[in-house]
Amino acid sequence: MKYKKLFGAFILLIVTTIATAQVNNDTVNQVDNSGLKQGYWKKVNEKGMLKYTGRFDHGIPTGTFTYFYPDGITKARSEFSNNGKSTHTITYHHSGKVMSDGYYLDKKKDSLWSYYDNSGAILKVEFYRNNMKEGLWKTYYDNRQVAEEMTYKADVKNGPWKTYYPDGTLKLEASHLNGERDGDAKYYYPSGKLELSGHYDSSLRTGEWFYYDEDGKLIKKEIYKEGKLVKTEKQEK
Repeated sequence: MKYKKLFGAFILLIVTTIATAQVNNDTVNQVDNSGLKQGYWKKVNEKGMLKYTGRFDHGIPTGTFTYFYPDGITKARSEFSNNGKSTHTITYHHSGKVMSDGYYLDKKKDSLWSYYDNSGAILKVEFYRNNMKEGLWKTYYDNRQVAEEMTYKADVKNGPWKTYYPDGTLKLEASHLNGERDGDAKYYYPSGKLELSGHYDSSLRTGEWFYYDEDGKLIKKEIYKEGKLVKTEKQEK
């Protein structure tokens, strides 16, 4: 009786080992009857280093995919939805800090994207629609103050444009129209006082441009026609 129990346990161990081997080997990197990737996949490079892991449903990525640096550190994670068309992707610095966070639609950048340096400080914020630049974009100084704000429409600069000094003081306010500088422009000293003002037409200076000293006194006036300086008037001190 004792030997029968031992023999039974031995047989159970063999069956369990075989089943485990089948799970470990037979259910990884499989394809369906149409040759499409199916189930859990592990992809390696030519040196045998792991590149990514994830699941497929008849060739369509689903759920979470994890991508790796050559040394095995996590490089990115992507969450697939909408039958594989939508993706929320977070990339990482080798340190593990977030490098970027954004979305794809049909493998094209879409909606909000944010980028960070290795300390976690924000570098820039972008917005896309159908892989084209759209809306307000921002870049930042190392101290996390906004450095520039640019407005886009259908991948072209359109709308307000502002730049700032590292302390947050406004440096420039202007605008674009169809990719060209257009409309009034004002430049400021670091103190916040107006330094220069004028008007652009299709990126060309036009009309009167005024220059001021840091006390707010007008020191010079220039007159432009189609981008060419035609007259300069200096103010008496």
